[in-house]
Amino acid sequence: MSRSHLKPFICALAALLAWVFLPGTVIDRGLFLLTAHTFTETPFFISGNGSTESPHTVRTLNRQSTPLSDPLPDIAITDDSNRFFQASPPSPVDIAIILKNLRRLGRDSVAIGTPLAWPEPDVISLMALDQQLDALPTVVTAAPLSRGPVSSPIPPAFRRASLSVSEIHGNSRDLPIVNRVSIPDVVLGNTTSLAGFTALESEPDGGLPHLLARWDNRVIFSFPLLAALADQKVSPETVEVRMGNYISFSKNGPFIPIDEFGRLAFKPPTSDGSASIAAEFLIDASDDLLTDRRAGMVLIRNGMSAIDEASLRFSDSLVATVSLLADPAGTSTSRTFKRITWLPEILLIASLICLLQGLGKFPKTSDRHTLLVLAGVFVILHLILVPSTGTWLPTIPALAAILTAIPFTARRKIFPANSK
Repeated sequence: MSRSHLKPFICALAALLAWVFLPGTVIDRGLFLLTAHTFTETPFFISGNGSTESPHTVRTLNRQSTPLSDPLPDIAITDDSNRFFQASPPSPVDIAIILKNLRRLGRDSVAIGTPLAWPEPDVISLMALDQQLDALPTVVTAAPLSRGPVSSPIPPAFRRASLSVSEIHGNSRDLPIVNRVSIPDVVLGNTTSLAGFTALESEPDGGLPHLLARWDNRVIFSFPLLAALADQKVSPETVEVRMGNYISFSKNGPFIPIDEFGRLAFKPPTSDGSASIAAEFLIDASDDLLTDRRAGMVLIRNGMSAIDEASLRFSDSLVATVSLLADPAGTSTSRTFKRITWLPEILLIASLICLLQGLGKFPKTSDRHTLLVLAGVFVILHLILVPSTGTWLPTIPALAAILTAIPFTARRKIFPANSK
């Protein structure tokens, strides 16, 4: 069989092998990465392997807040005008009752967004609270932090929810510095609880919530960020922080944009608190009270009227902020590039093989330069059509067929009289 007759079969075989075996490989992923760079602002994140079952997906960071689609349920500690609880603000026993009722309602993942501190609590009340805190598999507590002339040891609950400075990518020296808890004797939980900060008293309120701070050689998390991690069942030590870029829960997100000071890169959406459940309603609530609410984490926040302005702002924004951070669609936008079905892909590749065979009939247009130009045209069409159509095209099999045809052209030039 002559080389001219053999060429279409070899080109078709090369295209077929590339079509079958290259999706999901480093070559396919590299082409998608190159393609994404042409239409996507960095940083961006890619996932999927390019197959029909797991198509390529590119995710970009949002630069503004999006409306909340499914906020976390929250329990508001109110003024308790009907005296359901022992005291107002609630005593340790009252908080224990709230936690016990949440467990009765089927919720055992709780984030308490108000500091648990009392001037002179009795020991029995604190024991009752400790018992309920220990009964929760997942509990996040909170406290404000500040910076004083003398540094204090990092409380265990804060240390468990922290990263070493050496694990942070980029310059961590611009992070706010803290070295003590602002409220003495605040209850942060025992051996399994995690703690995040509600406020950084040494930092001015710039409108953008701080998500990170530095305490000695550790980077600690804000309460909203930690609550979002707990909601997504993500351990703090697996978090990736790139200063000035993003915080990543995992390789597939969520990805949270941050500035060089560890703040959320945009203001979170507001919440009117209309969906809040007053804490006293839990006492006599039916067992299905929370069944129609979002699964996962339950937030407890301060909804009392006599709180300071900073605490009020934190409480009012808490549900919206945590819900935003826990939702992959809240802080980033994804776009999926599906493959066309197998039959159109085969027909496209077959059409290309016919084109290559046709070029071989015209010596003036069949040299290697023409084939290289043809390959370039396919790449340009690929870079135009993929972002405009949202479809991942069989460009790699097409290029495999074109590049395979080049040696045949070279041999034909060397042996013009006889190609056998």
